[in-house]
Amino acid sequence: MTFTALFGSEVRRLGARRAVRWSLVVALAIVMLVVVVATLRSTGLGVGDHTMRLSALWKREDGKVSSLLLAMSVYVFILVIGVAATAVGGDYRAGTMGTILVREPRRPRVVVARIGAVALVALVLCVVALGVFVGGWALGAAWRGSTAQLDPDFWTEVAKVFGRVALAAMTLAVITAGLAFVTRGTVGAVMIWFGYLIGIEAVLGQRVRVLQPGLLLGNFIAFVQGSDVHFPSQPRADGTIVERYAQPGPGLVRLLIIVAVVAGLGVLAFRRRDVS
Repeated sequence: MTFTALFGSEVRRLGARRAVRWSLVVALAIVMLVVVVATLRSTGLGVGDHTMRLSALWKREDGKVSSLLLAMSVYVFILVIGVAATAVGGDYRAGTMGTILVREPRRPRVVVARIGAVALVALVLCVVALGVFVGGWALGAAWRGSTAQLDPDFWTEVAKVFGRVALAAMTLAVITAGLAFVTRGTVGAVMIWFGYLIGIEAVLGQRVRVLQPGLLLGNFIAFVQGSDVHFPSQPRADGTIVERYAQPGPGLVRLLIIVAVVAGLGVLAFRRRDVS
């Protein structure tokens, strides 16, 4: 079987899964609920009247950027992690991973095809959900809200945010799929995420703050929002202040390194361990 045929088969398998379809339904339901409620509450008279402003999708105030699109992307990221975990863990749970190897015995190709299919599904889920949100918000703002006070580069910046969010969703999907191959299950992959966020980001990161700029979360946020993430300043013994940042460019590089390492571990684990 050619890799193209294998990849297409994996994409079709994922597209037919109820978990993927329900995730899309949930994402669209959340998006439409937010848009409908914001539209109904908007009077177009001012901030105090809950005016639905198109500029809320992306705006810069006092040098700081706020984006409703970024806020909504959090829900998509959570769904993407769930889809990626079940996309691999579901076959281990059902005992069908061995069946796939009958069609394609070369295990590394199976892992790469599955992870690639997971990334593509995550991209589609993200683009559809957030595309509906941006379109719905724009229509609601034009109908019952306000489309005034837009920055000259408003739509350009919205497109950049959209692209960064889509790429970030794919990185989360690949990392989660790799973890599911390592742990051979959905729960294992999700528990590693919880353990990392609590044990490393929340506990170790706060105890040893010099590590914060190198951890995943700060770099992920810096890349997605397209601006530096500033960590709390730490005075030295001589009284000087140490400023630490996570920056978008280096943040993306670190994310891609993590993606490559975790995906590689997934390939190695699937190649060397029994699938039953």
